[in-house]
Amino acid sequence: FDGAEDDAPAPSDPRRAEATLPPLPYQLAEAQLAHGRAAALCAQHVALGASHSTEDWRDIFQEGSVAFETVRADASDAEQRARAAAGLAELWYCLASAKSLRLHDHDSVEEVRRLARKSIAKTHEALTEIRELGLGATRLAATMLKDLGKVHGFLASIFGGGDAATSREFLAEALRIQQHLDRPAECETENIQRLMRDRPNSDFETAAEILTLDGDQIDV
Repeated sequence: FDGAEDDAPAPSDPRRAEATLPPLPYQLAEAQLAHGRAAALCAQHVALGASHSTEDWRDIFQEGSVAFETVRADASDAEQRARAAAGLAELWYCLASAKSLRLHDHDSVEEVRRLARKSIAKTHEALTEIRELGLGATRLAATMLKDLGKVHGFLASIFGGGDAATSREFLAEALRIQQHLDRPAECETENIQRLMRDRPNSDFETAAEILTLDGDQIDV
């Protein structure tokens, strides 16, 4: 504050709040990230029959995608752009899980595989970006690694193959980072540990397990 001492804003003065708020474009990007997360979760719940909403879940997914893509294209903050990429990846995973309830031919099966692989590629992109920002040992990095483990496990539960081992590797790395944080959140640590227990150990799981949701929430 450059004015006279008597003119300095009091703790309850609106001028103090304005001085400490992030710039408006940053706040707008945060709102769009929250919008994208909410839309992805809502659409997944509707598609899986866990909501009474009558909205078309495909439209809700598209709404979330637009929110994340807007941040990806317009945000000036590099970390926000990386979080938007991770949000898109998680949305595509949610879409894949929704479509896994509707496997009726070869094309529908391959669409689930394509979306899951697309999610994995975008998460790797986001992870590379935050590592370049020096954030490779943060909660954000642990969350992205956890998401990689989750999606590889999802693929393993349907298609078998080497995704089960890959899932465990990413989850172990996520857990290592999480446990070395200064103030690790117990619920997040338990979530990773639960995913490690739930991941398939064999090359193929039963159809009932293919459709099991892991109860995870979107983090960006």
